[in-house]
Amino acid sequence: MYDEIDYVYEVYKEKSFSGAAKNLFVSQPALSSSIKKIESRLGITIFDRSSQPISLTEEGKVYIEAAEKIIAIKNGLTERLSDMSELKTGHITVSGENYISSFIYPKIIIRFKEKYSGIDIEMVESNSHDLQNQLFNESVDLLIDYHFDPELYESFPLTDEHIILCAPRKLPINERFTEYQMTARDIKNGKHLKSGCPSVSLAEFADEQFVILKKGNYSHKHSMELCAEAGFTPNVKIYPDQMITSYNMSRAGMGISLVPDLLIYSSAESGRCFFYKLSEINSLRKLCIGFKKNRYKSRAVDAFIKTALEVYS
Repeated sequence: MYDEIDYVYEVYKEKSFSGAAKNLFVSQPALSSSIKKIESRLGITIFDRSSQPISLTEEGKVYIEAAEKIIAIKNGLTERLSDMSELKTGHITVSGENYISSFIYPKIIIRFKEKYSGIDIEMVESNSHDLQNQLFNESVDLLIDYHFDPELYESFPLTDEHIILCAPRKLPINERFTEYQMTARDIKNGKHLKSGCPSVSLAEFADEQFVILKKGNYSHKHSMELCAEAGFTPNVKIYPDQMITSYNMSRAGMGISLVPDLLIYSSAESGRCFFYKLSEINSLRKLCIGFKKNRYKSRAVDAFIKTALEVYS
């Protein structure tokens, strides 16, 4: 059963009564009526309904701040009681950007469920900025990402990721770099990881059009930093929201994308692009799994972390 905090918090997260109602399996009129009753009982207005999307009033911000503390306490109690069941039952919430959820988590979850079939796993997908906030507010237990503030979070390195330049085959610039070109099969076979594999500077492609993820995604920030390291600001043709979309747009010929090798490993082979190893130092980044410090870490969460480290060791 949901209580009033669940109703209010779901509307706050979705910034929409209709979206929250769908998640809560209630009708929108019933949810709106419940929220109005809560506001009337408390003598405050929690949501500013005149804005789109809806936002919090000052009183609403105070309510949500208190609600998050209550939710954290409830989750901690549930986790402690679940630990008493010796990992036969329980629930954990893991999170990551769409690319990570699609290509990194599946191997971990499959291995974890083989050992702990009674533990329910909930997946949350969003951009990196929102997920970091949810981890801090304890809405999620674990996050796989690239950067964690060591004062707020404890994290463990999972694997290295190499950023590969993906160029549509039709681009004339490819003719200048035939000795640097790789196919998807070459990437899958690890050619780019060998010491003798030649690399090319991103600066050579400065005049081309790029496909770069939207702001809010860590990969947007990282791509812009790589271009800055190479001494130019990219001419961006389009900003998709997901890494796989960026990759597919390059395959369709829309422009150059910067994609992780782990995505290429897991994707269908494509003869529509050439791939290039980059010489920029920051083209190598580390993928980590992290959780908030100073909160109760359940045995299920600990087991999931250990499983992730086993899979990517």
